[in-house]
Amino acid sequence: MTHRQRWAVETLAVAPDDHLLEIGCGRGVAVSLVAERLTTGKIVAIDRAATMARLAAERNASHIRSGRAEIRHAGFDSTELPPHYFTKIFAVNVSLFWLGAATEQIERMRSLLAPGGTLAVFGERPMSANATANVVSTERLLQAHGFSTKRSIATYGQDRLLTCVTGTPL
Repeated sequence: MTHRQRWAVETLAVAPDDHLLEIGCGRGVAVSLVAERLTTGKIVAIDRAATMARLAAERNASHIRSGRAEIRHAGFDSTELPPHYFTKIFAVNVSLFWLGAATEQIERMRSLLAPGGTLAVFGERPMSANATANVVSTERLLQAHGFSTKRSIATYGQDRLLTCVTGTPL
């Protein structure tokens, strides 16, 4: 398991009854970490790559059987998700947040959040890269769509920078 997923799950402060959506779950590492913290809650994880969704499902077979996890091979724009259901939506290293052309996706995320829910956008960059540019872009995007934002930054190793922008609808 990577440091970034552990840090992301710790930063999310997953509660046992949370309902989470992970956008771009990759091999399902964060899904495992989240599902271990859930009792009555659930994580739905999507990835548009069939191979990643399959690997995530294999890794999390016991969590899927227990009902704490669901893995979908789907794009965010095309999968059906219940409105106002998720207490936390998160993504790790998903570029749509700092590329700027995400108006429809941000509005959809907003509609999926339960009252008081949060959206968390995580990134990992070499310290030599301009990681703060991604943080600033993400903050501006979320603020432009009516979210209050908070940032968290951590370093690990000698050259990695972990970032998180958390948004709560106003």
